[in-house]
Amino acid sequence: MMKPPKSYYDAEFGQIIIEDNHWTLAQYAVLGDRRVPICVDFEQGQVGELSSLQREAIRQALALPPNVLRITAPLVLQNYDVYREMIGDESMPLLANPVQVWDQVTFSYIYVPPHVEYDLDIATFKLIAECDWDSEHGLEVRFRNGVADDADQIGEIGW
Repeated sequence: MMKPPKSYYDAEFGQIIIEDNHWTLAQYAVLGDRRVPICVDFEQGQVGELSSLQREAIRQALALPPNVLRITAPLVLQNYDVYREMIGDESMPLLANPVQVWDQVTFSYIYVPPHVEYDLDIATFKLIAECDWDSEHGLEVRFRNGVADDADQIGEIGW
């Protein structure tokens, strides 16, 4: 019986390896001063099979602008504020500047799903993270065409 591959070399993105049960690019996305791994699920589970939309999503993740945290902060702050109001936790401070919300977030990885399998017609990826205000459920921020359009607990945002 043949062992499944543990790495794959892609002509555009270079080495992709199995790391913690995720196919992970050797290249990283940069968010502010932090490097974030990019994980993919290949189309139809076929190693090396990336759709054109997956490739576009990876390119967008690799090319996030230097001010991406400032641009996406209001969306994430909205999630923070909803949670703060829901639990009525006065220990969660009001944040004067939306970008301060990122001080309470630890990035885990960017996930690029199989677009054909999920019937996606827009280049899509999610930033998966841990956050201080909801340590049980974490945070995900969905990007479509390179722009953040939703933030919620992990598993609560559709594709």
